[in-house]
Amino acid sequence: MVAMDNEAVRVFQDAALGDLGQIRQYVRETAVSCGCEPAAAEELVVAVNEAAANIIRHGYKSRPGDIQVTIMGDVGTVKVRLHDKAPSFDPTTVANPDTTLALEERPFGGMGVHMMRSFCDGLSYRRNSQGENELTLLKRISR
Repeated sequence: MVAMDNEAVRVFQDAALGDLGQIRQYVRETAVSCGCEPAAAEELVVAVNEAAANIIRHGYKSRPGDIQVTIMGDVGTVKVRLHDKAPSFDPTTVANPDTTLALEERPFGGMGVHMMRSFCDGLSYRRNSQGENELTLLKRISR
């Protein structure tokens, strides 16, 4: 981890599903150190876990690939930015699932992006100048 004034960066090299626990721990500890209440930090952890799992499963097709996780604390917010080199995918374009359907009528999966939106106060995507996916999750904090 590289710590700066209000930014911490960690690269999870050759990330695989087995690394999600380390990613969750890093997000939890860093978000709390940025002033995030524990309950809000846990919501952020769930959202980042879903994003990282999607990068690994769908972007890297379950093959190991690097994920850079940058956490930035600012007055009233914590932002988590994930960079990956998987094929381009913009989760902000994914339609919301029909949560009015009974559980047995819903398709399996497809809730990850919905959970990211539900547990965060903002979600944005761009393809950066290095050709990487850059997903930013914003969480407002009360401290």
